[in-house]
Amino acid sequence: MSRPIELTLENLIPRHSGALPRELVELAGSLLAQSRNQCSNLRAEEEVARLYACANLACERLKTTLNLPPIESRPPIPPAAYSKLLKYFDSKLKSSAGRARAQRSAKASRSTPAKSLPQRGTPSKEQSFKSFSATTPTKLTAAISYRTPKKGLKYGSRSDNEKKIPKWIVPAVRFLCKEMGTPKAIPHINAGVETLLTLPCPKLDVEPIVTEEKGNGKIPALIASIWYFVVIQMRGKAMRGVETKARQEMVRDVLERAREDEWVLGRVGKGEDEWRGWQVVKGTDVLVWNKEIALRGWKEMDWFSNVPEGSGVEGEAEDSDEEMDEVVQKDGEDEDVEEAFGGRGGRKPDTMHQRKYDYLSAKNRAEYKEWKEGILAMVKEIRSKNEDTAMTDV
Repeated sequence: MSRPIELTLENLIPRHSGALPRELVELAGSLLAQSRNQCSNLRAEEEVARLYACANLACERLKTTLNLPPIESRPPIPPAAYSKLLKYFDSKLKSSAGRARAQRSAKASRSTPAKSLPQRGTPSKEQSFKSFSATTPTKLTAAISYRTPKKGLKYGSRSDNEKKIPKWIVPAVRFLCKEMGTPKAIPHINAGVETLLTLPCPKLDVEPIVTEEKGNGKIPALIASIWYFVVIQMRGKAMRGVETKARQEMVRDVLERAREDEWVLGRVGKGEDEWRGWQVVKGTDVLVWNKEIALRGWKEMDWFSNVPEGSGVEGEAEDSDEEMDEVVQKDGEDEDVEEAFGGRGGRKPDTMHQRKYDYLSAKNRAEYKEWKEGILAMVKEIRSKNEDTAMTDV
């Protein structure tokens, strides 16, 4: 289990050079074990972020003691839900032993006498401004542009990562799972696609199989590959035989039809910018991604380790199409990100406003209207019978 923890820590502090501190890895593992005992009643969408939250909490608690670089958090669930989950873990989980061990190590390192550094004289005012007066702004800008970039700063920000995820992915995944009868796999597939498109590869020593030079990294093929891995895991060993070769071919056909589906077009649009990265794929394209995921350590990361084995894929999606059409979003991208984790119409994972408690939804109102009309018709029939009886008695 230490390898997934180390990968998560490396993603949280990508600017850290060298091996991860032993105290940090031990504390993250201890927090993860405690969370499974003391916080075992998490919802499915929160379970995806359990390991990530424990690693993040370990970094927060030891960042001063171990002098860690800035934490760059990219949680696999919406920020509001993740923030609440992190606060919940922080209040429940303890780390006194790991923190004390790290403090002892830090004190020991500080007690070691350091070599004295050579002293430099303080420059005069004229010397300080000499370089600025001799260099024009144009030359200064040119000199800065030729500097060698620092190592460890190559990871993009959250906004850069969001640009790597085309807008059509979330609706296409939902359409695929609806057509294939695997709605419970939607959040895990979205998490897997985001991981492979935004995070660095876990095993850099293995030769890349999918590269930009080869042009074999088609995103629809990636979705089909992750769908297969997630669904096989959720079906369990007893039901894996359901996913036959014909079913895998059907996945490619469904993804191809998603480009022309009215519901998907209504969510995404018809422009080329909205559909950047869309390509028709073949079976060989999916096999390339299968090898990439299996051989380069992608299945050791959170997106796959949090897929519950044998939990089943059939059931009802977190949001029905009718309820999704009720809410008018101002920002299409935010709409799709929220939709991926069920955060629609006040039914976010971090609130109690779940769909089963939404008594005023369109579906419930339609059922109530039908029930009301039936009751009124029944009352009318009873009244007419009573009037006929009264007239007969007269």
